[in-house]
Amino acid sequence: MTDDTPTETGTVCPLCGVGCRLRPGADESRARGVTAPPNPNGRLCGSGVGAFDVADERLTEPVVQDEGDRRVVSCEAAYDRVVERFEAVVDAHGPDALAFLGAPHCTNEENYLLQKLARTLGTNNVDNRARHCHSSTTRALSERLGYPATTNALGDLLEADVILVAGANPAERQPVAFNSFVRPAVNDGATLVHVDPVGNRTTRLADVHLAPRPDTDALVFDLLSAAVFERGGVDEAFVDRRTRGFEEFTAALESFDRERAAAVAGVDSEQIRHVGEAVASADRVAALVGTGVEGTDGRASAPEALLNLLLLTGNVGRRGTGLYVLRGLVNEQGATDAGCVPDRLPGHRPVTDDDARARIAAEWGIEPPSTPGRSASELLSSFGDSIHGALVVGENPAISKRDRKWIRQRLDALDVLVVLDLAPSATTRHADVVLPAAAGVEKAGTATNLERRVQRLRPGATTPGAARSDAAILASLGQRFFEEADEDHFEYAGIDEVFDELTRVAPAYEGLSFTEIGDEGQQWPSDDGVLYRETFATTDGLAAFGTTQPIEHSARRGGLELVTGGRSSEFYGNPRPDDCPLRIHPEDASERSIETGDAVVVSTGTAAVETSATLDSGTRRGTVYLHASVADPLLRDDTAAVTVRLTVPPVTMGG
Repeated sequence: MTDDTPTETGTVCPLCGVGCRLRPGADESRARGVTAPPNPNGRLCGSGVGAFDVADERLTEPVVQDEGDRRVVSCEAAYDRVVERFEAVVDAHGPDALAFLGAPHCTNEENYLLQKLARTLGTNNVDNRARHCHSSTTRALSERLGYPATTNALGDLLEADVILVAGANPAERQPVAFNSFVRPAVNDGATLVHVDPVGNRTTRLADVHLAPRPDTDALVFDLLSAAVFERGGVDEAFVDRRTRGFEEFTAALESFDRERAAAVAGVDSEQIRHVGEAVASADRVAALVGTGVEGTDGRASAPEALLNLLLLTGNVGRRGTGLYVLRGLVNEQGATDAGCVPDRLPGHRPVTDDDARARIAAEWGIEPPSTPGRSASELLSSFGDSIHGALVVGENPAISKRDRKWIRQRLDALDVLVVLDLAPSATTRHADVVLPAAAGVEKAGTATNLERRVQRLRPGATTPGAARSDAAILASLGQRFFEEADEDHFEYAGIDEVFDELTRVAPAYEGLSFTEIGDEGQQWPSDDGVLYRETFATTDGLAAFGTTQPIEHSARRGGLELVTGGRSSEFYGNPRPDDCPLRIHPEDASERSIETGDAVVVSTGTAAVETSATLDSGTRRGTVYLHASVADPLLRDDTAAVTVRLTVPPVTMGG
């Protein structure tokens, strides 16, 4: 399979999940927008304008390492080395001793080929971090409605009467979508409710800002459901015809301690009543959620509670309604659609499903294994123990939220580590084989945005040296693995053949055609952007109510809880902001003698970072906000409780 040559027909921005179309501008390092459904005005955000400004230091030749000696080799020699070393691992330890780690910024075809390579070699040990970013939300959507995906098109937001935004800051993180759809809806009379402990750019447009304590969003949504129920705002026709479990849910609502829940969440009961009335009286309510609603397993689930609210009011299956997952990375949706996960095949069918595996086997000639693989975190922990070989595509696990020394030891403990990437990284330094890869704007293929829109990518720049797309590299590796058996599992004339194979094995993509996608893209499973108009994709066609969430006090040491945000694709062209101060409420700052601009230390007790402080009354009292890239050392400590003090204690004048 050969890589396509550059064209000027436009591609998809590789920097976030909105899926703006763009093409090179007059200055080829700067992009200009192309009118398309995700960006109807053809606008680009600041990051998108720099999409063609690829990393300065590129990998251009394959490199192999022998006992510390690194040398440049041909692509063929590098591929042969990978096959030789991986086959040695399988012969000695079996296929489950291999791990395959993908990345959401890879195309649908690349993620598909990676999981196909893993499964044809005999293991489901394949994963990508997109699955973890919104795990609670997508799990709730999958189990209760059918698909782990946004229910509606972005354009449907223009018909909403009430828009709830929770645990997200789309005005900053997805500005093109926010300014194209949310802002016009609000200007046209829609009510915007922002649920977040920290005020931000999204809050500026909001009619109501509910600022609960961190990790209590679930209680806010249960309180809203209780307010709607009390006011008589239940859509009884929808509930009777399209749901199950309503009686159990309403019984739980009737015994729900609203006063205690409001106290634990720290929200004003009058504000809750006001928002509840708005939701109950609205014809169409849509909810947008980010990673801020993701909680700890075993604790209260905000996505579950939010789905209850939407089902209670009949706000699923129509334009202007539904739940939007504000995915931050370019192809998060597509990576999971393509089956680059340990427990699901392409199209979200479980690996344990006999019919799903048979459908795959009919296409591949090899049946995938039936035992779910391990997650990326579990695989990394097993490097050097039960995992002896790893193929890492476009990821940098050496900088994951774990102890850096421990991670380096795990990487070095592997018998073989192969990395495909476009630039040197902390992980490539540990690799036995490094294969130079193309950047997003240099690729052909497809990507699926946060509204399930499958879009065409066309190369807008040339790859340097021997760099090739991940798809071309993975296909070449696959051909070599099955060369001796004279089997053609990875023989493709072009990237279109890979996509068309994906549509044959993934039910959600059935009916899509690579040649017919066009510049506007197509949404799966149909061109109608609304999922679940008539039935839910569940065994009985009904959506299930859950129950109310437990009312739990969060344990806090030091009196402050850390809220983080702002992480986007840590890919080329999208560096962290230069100025990432700690945001702290003026009263919390006053208690610590902190003023705007002061140097402060933020500590969990075992980890600490230094930064500057800025006083912000939009930040909830008792919480502090820090950009995720600065907070990384704190996040590795797995606690939200922090202390904040001046770097240099104030001088006390004696009497």
